[in-house]
Amino acid sequence: MRGGASAVRRSAGVRWAVLGVLVVIIIASLGYLGTRITKDGAGSGWGRVTSAFSADDSLQTERDAAMSQARQFALRINTYGPDMLDAKSGQMPKYRSQVEAVITAKYRADFEKDGVPLVEATVSQLAVKRTAQVYSTGVAAIDDDTATVLVAGSFTNAYPKKKGSSTYVSADPEPYRFEVSMVKTGGKWLVDNFAPVESAQSGSGAAGSTGSGTTGGAQ
Repeated sequence: MRGGASAVRRSAGVRWAVLGVLVVIIIASLGYLGTRITKDGAGSGWGRVTSAFSADDSLQTERDAAMSQARQFALRINTYGPDMLDAKSGQMPKYRSQVEAVITAKYRADFEKDGVPLVEATVSQLAVKRTAQVYSTGVAAIDDDTATVLVAGSFTNAYPKKKGSSTYVSADPEPYRFEVSMVKTGGKWLVDNFAPVESAQSGSGAAGSTGSGTTGGAQ
């Protein structure tokens, strides 16, 4: 009888040990699922749950698309020179079109009012050339139709060695960091506003500003 009671106690002990392990596994699994849904889910409700485990990883696809457009914006707004300047009108139609292709209609109004005139005046008066690189981009926040993307890179200005010279001298590269606000319109991510990172916390926009920008790899 003693042996039987001992065996029963051992069996019960094993069952409790197994149950304890299962509880730990369940808790760990729930923690993983919660983290995965919070981090990778898009939308709300059950849709957020299913999107977190979508086979085609639609959320990552959206992140990549938003980062790609933010990167293009940083490069395009910081790439210009005398070759884009129309001598008769003093305007830069190619520069306008390359930037406006990646921004919303709402932001275009600010860009044309505050950004383009400054760039055109600088190029016309100083014959400056600017090129840009993007080092990295990252999504700070994203949902179905809005996103915030951080972009980091540098731009380099070059000036004629002397007035009228075709020989240019480059200044030191200047780093930039943007917080880019994006809106999905017609299935396409477009820039709705941007600000230098140090100004973004206060909500101040940088419409038309031409300093800062990125997604992996310098271009």
